[in-house]
Amino acid sequence: MVEPLSQRQVSLLDELASAVSSGSLQVPEEETNALEAFHRHWQSVRNNHVQHEGSKRRGRWQWICQIQEICNSACEELDAVLGQLTELDRQRCEVLRKTTALHKECEQMVQDQERLASEAEALAERLDFFDRVADVACMLDHQSANGLLATGTSTGSTSGNQSEFASVLDQIDGSIEFLEAHPDFCQAQPYTHQFEHLRNRACLALRSTVTRSLEKSLAQVEQQMKEGDSVQTQVFYNRFKAAATSYRPLLSLLHQRVDIHETYTVTLEELEGFFVHLRLKLLSLPVSTHLQSIVHKDLEMSQLAPATRQASAYILEISQLERQCFEAYFELRQPQEALRSLMETIADIFYQTMRPLVLACNSIDSLREIADCLQMDVLEPQRRSSDGLVSFLGVVYRLHKDVQEKLIYRVEMYIRDDIKGYVPSSSDMDYPSMLYSCDSEANQDPDPMLGEFRKGWFPSLPRTLSILAKIYRVLEMSTFQGIAQEAVDLCMHTLKEASQVLARRSLPSSSELQAVLPLVQMMDSQLFLVKHLLLLREQVAAFECELVVSEKYFNFGNLWEALNLKLPDGILGILKPTIYQAEVDSKKDIESELKSACEALITNITAHITQPLAAMNMKIGNFLANPQVDRASLKDQSFMQEELRNVIGTFLDTVKVKVPFATAHIRLYLSTPGGTDASRSTSPILFKPVEMRLVDTWGRLEGLLEEQKFTSDELAEMGFIRPEALRELVSSLFNSVMEAPWESIVQTVAQVPRHRSSSKEAPGQPVPTSELPERKELPEAAEVEPQAVEVEVWT
Repeated sequence: MVEPLSQRQVSLLDELASAVSSGSLQVPEEETNALEAFHRHWQSVRNNHVQHEGSKRRGRWQWICQIQEICNSACEELDAVLGQLTELDRQRCEVLRKTTALHKECEQMVQDQERLASEAEALAERLDFFDRVADVACMLDHQSANGLLATGTSTGSTSGNQSEFASVLDQIDGSIEFLEAHPDFCQAQPYTHQFEHLRNRACLALRSTVTRSLEKSLAQVEQQMKEGDSVQTQVFYNRFKAAATSYRPLLSLLHQRVDIHETYTVTLEELEGFFVHLRLKLLSLPVSTHLQSIVHKDLEMSQLAPATRQASAYILEISQLERQCFEAYFELRQPQEALRSLMETIADIFYQTMRPLVLACNSIDSLREIADCLQMDVLEPQRRSSDGLVSFLGVVYRLHKDVQEKLIYRVEMYIRDDIKGYVPSSSDMDYPSMLYSCDSEANQDPDPMLGEFRKGWFPSLPRTLSILAKIYRVLEMSTFQGIAQEAVDLCMHTLKEASQVLARRSLPSSSELQAVLPLVQMMDSQLFLVKHLLLLREQVAAFECELVVSEKYFNFGNLWEALNLKLPDGILGILKPTIYQAEVDSKKDIESELKSACEALITNITAHITQPLAAMNMKIGNFLANPQVDRASLKDQSFMQEELRNVIGTFLDTVKVKVPFATAHIRLYLSTPGGTDASRSTSPILFKPVEMRLVDTWGRLEGLLEEQKFTSDELAEMGFIRPEALRELVSSLFNSVMEAPWESIVQTVAQVPRHRSSSKEAPGQPVPTSELPERKELPEAAEVEPQAVEVEVWT
């Protein structure tokens, strides 16, 4: 095969051919022939080539045409297949439509069938409610005729009978409920009345059966009580509890239906009431007799509280057993009047037995123990245990309130007669010898340790504390606060009166003791009051309460205004008083009285010790009060030259004697019996202001002497000491007495004999001299009674 010319070659040949044909190219003939030959050859080759190319193109078109024919054939076949598939799908949809329609028709038929079946069943059920009357009546007749509600049969038979009876009640209740829901049914009302009649018959049969059983149990217990000499408590319950196991399921049927119809509620309440009636008939006399045997009329007052505790335990046991016996038959519900009545009646037997004894009891101790017994043994333990004893506890609580009222009355009588109205004897006022002797009423306390602790107490104080301790935690806190406030106020009043009696008490006259008798009277009076107020404050603080009482009172002052034609708020304002309210705080009153007593004691002791400076103070004051004299000439006055040395010496001697003397009294009064150092902390606090006032007074004298330009030698010659030295002297004297043995303190205080005076101001007989310890010599001093104020020297 000849290879085709390239494009370049073809173009060159074309150019050559055009040139030859146009004559522009002169070529020899031989070459021309050659060229023609070549051109013909080329043309032939070209034609061949064109033909070859055309044959190739025709072969391809033929193949394409064949393929097209094949595709067309395939498309025709595919179209045929699609047409067949479309037909097949149409046929499938038709089949599906027919199948669905068939299913729907079948479902409708099934629904119709079920509906017809349910309507048939409903019709049958409705007809059964009408046909059930005769069946239920036959069952009730059968049970009544054969005694199927009785419990004399075996356990299995009894259980079966109870199940049948429950089924009967269910049928009756269901039928009545249906008929009441469909009052439009034919003959619904007559059948409803028939079923209600059957329900009444069933309840009547149940009530009769249980009633016969309870009466039978009662007869058995009464027979057993007649045959036995002594009756145990369990005899009252064994028969009833044994029978309760058989009848509890029947009574539960009523309890389960109390919300369905009132017939069941009435039947159950009648049975509960009948049960309570039989129990009270059985128990009332034995329980009352047993309580009377515990609290018999020959019972001593001291045994009343133990007898109350025994009676409370017995009646509590009876109440719990009765509640258990009640629960053995009946289920608990709210409200349950029968159980409440049973508990209240049993408690009322206890109340009616105990209340006359409480009203007749005048012993505060017995009343307190009875109240404590009722509170701690009955009310408090049972308050959270069960609701079934609420009624019982209510009656016991009422008795507890009666005991509290009688206790309050007796306590108020005691406060009025034995505290407010107490008349002290001469031995009660024998201070300070009571603090170290044994003839005090407090020493007769049955508790030796308590009696020793209360040695030397004025009787109204231990009586007040004793009565408050007895009623504390027994009465309500508000009531206790009112009584305590009254008792504390009256106790303070008696202490102040006793202090005034001691202040007015006459002492044996003696030339050597005349100077200290006013000091002794004052210290006995004030230290007595301080001692007892300290004790009262300390003891009252042990009671965890506030002694604050609000008092209300009326002011009818507008009546007087009305008489003067001043009518407030119109004419009715005449009858309208003004109400005022005030608060009394006894603890604050104790603090106020104690502060006043301490101030008076400190002031008077200071005045007695500085008594030697009083005359000199008066002369200096009179001299300086004259405006015509020269203050600087005070040193040259005759009384300053002659009397100052004696005044300084007498004052220092008085300090050395009266400071230990006063300290001994303070320690004696503020110490516990036997000299135990209860006063270690109190005495320095009480005496420190005395020391400060003495030093301050002496310091002002020093300032006056320095103003008058007394030299150190002159002051030393007169025996004058510096205030610091005086402070050390007073402190050392005080500390030496505080560290001294108790016997030395007693001997110092007993130097001055006291009369035993009664509460009236009649003088008594002095204590024999032979009974007093050895006396110490006291300095002579001017017989000028000191003023009850602090001496202000030469200001």
